[in-house]
Amino acid sequence: MSMAKMRPALPLLLLLLLFLFSPSAAEIKSLTINSDSRPMILLEKFGFTHKGHVSIAVSSVSVGVLSSSVQPESSRLGFFLLNEEALLQVLMEIQQNPSFCVLDSHYILLLFTFRDLSPPPFASFNRSYPVTSPNEYSLFFANCAPETSVSMSLHTESYNLDSDSSRDYLSAGQTHLPSLYFLFFLTYLSFFSLWLYIYFSNKLSVHPIHLLMSLLLLVKALNLICAAEDKHYVKVSGLPHGWDVLFYIFQFIRVVLLFTVIVLIGSGQFGFRCDRGNRTFHQRLGYLESDFLACGYYLLLCHYFPYCMVH
Repeated sequence: MSMAKMRPALPLLLLLLLFLFSPSAAEIKSLTINSDSRPMILLEKFGFTHKGHVSIAVSSVSVGVLSSSVQPESSRLGFFLLNEEALLQVLMEIQQNPSFCVLDSHYILLLFTFRDLSPPPFASFNRSYPVTSPNEYSLFFANCAPETSVSMSLHTESYNLDSDSSRDYLSAGQTHLPSLYFLFFLTYLSFFSLWLYIYFSNKLSVHPIHLLMSLLLLVKALNLICAAEDKHYVKVSGLPHGWDVLFYIFQFIRVVLLFTVIVLIGSGQFGFRCDRGNRTFHQRLGYLESDFLACGYYLLLCHYFPYCMVH
């Protein structure tokens, strides 16, 4: 295939590859698209179980043409689901034929096209679709009509049904995160209480940095309880209700405190020199500090590289 033929498909290929690195979202989404001419738009990425559903409502749909000679076909614009395994097959189809429309692919789960819209002036559509094949899917909007732009109001909901038929808006694999975060909150709260007990039981032998370490444990506990509440509200309602803001605030404070503790210990600002009578205690305290820093490094790595916790 010549470079001239590959060039039109290259932006679309790069766009699709970037979608693989998009974070999973589980919130109910409402957005407005104005005069958008992109060939593909990633709307949401969600992990479905065998009782998954995706609901799409569009309204005030209008298609603008950049040239008066263009008459767009309504079947060339629509919504579809695509999993990561099928993405490679779609990429191969695009490579073989740069003018290929992804809506014609056999590897996608086509939901509907603009042909299914109600007649103007309403131009709307609202339907829920079951997803019976468990997998992680990306919801796309595709515009295969050349020299056109699309404007519309869009509302999407992705969820799985529990055994009691209640909606779970968390992606598959994340449904137990609220309980897990709460368990870790209690664990860190216990560590915080133990650390304070050791601190106040040995006031003559400890340093101010040890109190800073206890503050780090407290902030981490608050960060986890905010994460638990955030995921809980997303699970039951599809919206975080502001808990995500508190989560990011405590997360920022935690990272600042962690690096502050590491820098202070590494620079020797609090020299741990002691007399012979307190040497045993300080040796034990040194071991605790080493474990504390090791856990801090591990949690920091697992936050930015979550796959290190797998297996």
